[in-house]
Amino acid sequence: MHTLVRVKNAYTVMTICLIALGAALLFAPQLGLRTLCVVYGVFLIVYGVTKLSGYFAKDLFQLAFQFDLALGIVSIVLGIIIIKKTEYIIEILSTAIGIFMLVDGAFKIQTAVEAKRFGIERWWLILVMSFVVAFVGILLLVTPFETAGMIVRLIGLNLSLDGILNLFVVRNTVETIRRNSKWEI
Repeated sequence: MHTLVRVKNAYTVMTICLIALGAALLFAPQLGLRTLCVVYGVFLIVYGVTKLSGYFAKDLFQLAFQFDLALGIVSIVLGIIIIKKTEYIIEILSTAIGIFMLVDGAFKIQTAVEAKRFGIERWWLILVMSFVVAFVGILLLVTPFETAGMIVRLIGLNLSLDGILNLFVVRNTVETIRRNSKWEI
């Protein structure tokens, strides 16, 4: 039973981090993804330069580094693109997160149906939150907003809502297990 407690605690911490990330993106959209893109872009450039240095080094293991020239060049170019085209990266990211949230919302709808079957009293809250998460996911996919800030705010809202929903599901699941079994959690 200690494993269940550890899993619950780890899941709770991860979910709280998800909510915090969502809140940060919601209230400070200019900091969130722009900073992440720049940091990752710089990392790729440094990584590329390191790979190029390894390729041009004269040593016995040069055969092992035969792909470092191409990998170094690709890493540097990709890093520059990520830094220079942050808005484009944010739009791609919002689409990917929108798809993920839509799928996650659909799975949570199934979770709500199962929760009702298992006797969780507030299963309908899971259902309502699932529809909200799925709806915001759809908004991210078909967003008519042209500004990256609004897209980032929607991503933040969606991440926060999904985190709250996850906390609710794990809390009610553990309470139901505790109530329906002799396990001590």
